Amino acid sequence: MATLRFGSNTFSAHQDFTVVGVDDQGHLIIGGFDRPPAVRLVWVVFKAGGAFLNADLADADGEAVLSIRDNVITVNRGNVYQVKQIPENQIPPSQVVVTNQYGETALDLRQVGGIWDFNGDFYHRGWHVVATPEGTEVNPPVPRV
Repeated sequence: MATLRFGSNTFSAHQDFTVVGVDDQGHLIIGGFDRPPAVRLVWVVFKAGGAFLNADLADADGEAVLSIRDNVITVNRGNVYQVKQIPENQIPPSQVVVTNQYGETALDLRQVGGIWDFNGDFYHRGWHVVATPEGTEVNPPVPRV
């Protein structure tokens, strides 16, 4: 079993954990243990003693801007995002960081002791999710990025 901290929320999961998703009625889901919601935005797969980041992010028009599968970008519209694995020569890595073209962090998954710490600042259609050690905000009144 692995422990994942998303913002100030802590979850325990076995193999596959939905961090953020959207259900079939369009409601945002944070932390998913049962079957995956209709749309998974960010999820983590635990295997081989590590955590592998997965994400499907879209812009306000619903167009895919970023898809990540097991720490590898498969869709990167406009080459906006970059994935860095730390250390580079370790599989699985201890940290996976996704930055945008301005060097701002969109997603950050890192192992801190026995916990996988996940922070992020990302958009998906009408949703803006910000997760930091201080807490998790949905559609904050002041943009972070």
